[in-house]
Amino acid sequence: MITGFDDAGKSVVVDDGLSASTVTIDQIKFARTGIWQLDEPPTDTSAGSEPSGGSIPMTPAAGGMTFMIVELAPDASISRELDMAALGQEMTSKVPGMMQALDPSKGVGMHKTETIDFITVVSGEVFLKLDGGEEVHLKAGDLVVQRGTWHAWRNRSSEPCILSAVMVSAKGPDSA
Repeated sequence: MITGFDDAGKSVVVDDGLSASTVTIDQIKFARTGIWQLDEPPTDTSAGSEPSGGSIPMTPAAGGMTFMIVELAPDASISRELDMAALGQEMTSKVPGMMQALDPSKGVGMHKTETIDFITVVSGEVFLKLDGGEEVHLKAGDLVVQRGTWHAWRNRSSEPCILSAVMVSAKGPDSA
């Protein structure tokens, strides 16, 4: 639900429907739903909009933020025989910037963004894997502040995992 103001300045519900900005990547059973985005730091409470179009960028605009829901399917439900060319094209068209964020040499799904992410495990469970070798088992209600580090999500359970995330644009230590 999104609140706002009417012409008389009274608080009203502006939108109480399903988001029209969900993208799915079928081969890896991944879904990402954009809830709200800001392209720059807000100067007043009317700033921002629901993402539109058939894609949701991997990261917000410089100085901006994105609020989203992510669904991670169980690892065991994802085919081991992926069409990598088709997968790359689908990721590029639906989540611009995703391919650039990935580094397969660091491990499956390992990626890094120039953001600080505030993540809540809404339901299910997931392992957060870091490139330093650590893995943390997260369950519903757990919170993560992801500070631009290399990481991957592994769902070793039999149920989907739902994450709520706010990604805030921020330069990393190795930014040019």
